[in-house]
Amino acid sequence: MTSQSRGRGERPHQKTLQLCAQVERALAFAVGETADPVLLDLVLDGVEPLHGDGHLLVRFVDPCGHGIVASLQALDRSNGFLRRAVGEVVTRRRVPQLSFTVLPGGAR
Repeated sequence: MTSQSRGRGERPHQKTLQLCAQVERALAFAVGETADPVLLDLVLDGVEPLHGDGHLLVRFVDPCGHGIVASLQALDRSNGFLRRAVGEVVTRRRVPQLSFTVLPGGAR
């Protein structure tokens, strides 16, 4: 058990939740700045800790029907850009790793 995770099934610490909120704001801004038309159409649905606060899961919704594979490929191509955007906002020694999941448009 680390200082940032309380174990299975328990809620993350407040600082981890604050980090997720900061990352969500940074990503919302960064996705809006990209030139990738697939990313511009995705809707950011949330950020949650995946493995403590060093690895975060970022959820997107694809309301335009680009497809999950195409959306994940666009996110993968932009991962470095998105992590840099997070690193500019988050004051941490290490920028968290980002993993992405995409839900179809009606799955919210």
